[in-house]
Amino acid sequence: MAARRTDRLSFEPLVPSPLDYIGLRRFAFYPRIRNLEPNEWTLGLSAWTEVQLVNACTGNELWIPRQYIGAVSESNGPMLIVGLRKELEYRAGILQPCVKRVIEMPQNVDKAMAPCDHAERRAEGPAPVIGIRIENREHSPMNKALLAFGIAFIVSFLAFAISVLTRT
Repeated sequence: MAARRTDRLSFEPLVPSPLDYIGLRRFAFYPRIRNLEPNEWTLGLSAWTEVQLVNACTGNELWIPRQYIGAVSESNGPMLIVGLRKELEYRAGILQPCVKRVIEMPQNVDKAMAPCDHAERRAEGPAPVIGIRIENREHSPMNKALLAFGIAFIVSFLAFAISVLTRT
């Protein structure tokens, strides 16, 4: 009976990260991380939740959560492309999702409610009813083809039945 080893448990992820295949190669992010130039990176350390990136030109280090890292793909250039699931921004030493803020413009209620001078006014009462006619398709080419196919099928079936009955 073999003894079980319980002194060291290893918890490996079932599916390897796309970053596991990069190794020491340089890569670029798409879309770019805002406020960080140049867009040329190498991998540093990695943890379960984050990955350390080192800028290949400046040597600056940055930690990025794994949840933002997407697929890795080859490009026509010398570098790999690593997709980001969200557009990220580097601000005040922190990497965070880029939020596009929308400022709602106030509306002038009086002008919005007033009808246009040049627009036609709709007549009072219910809308006019338009009659819908269905075209007569008795003599269409498709109907003629289906009729010819049906007659040919019946004639061939009768010929087959007569030939079977005359043999016996």
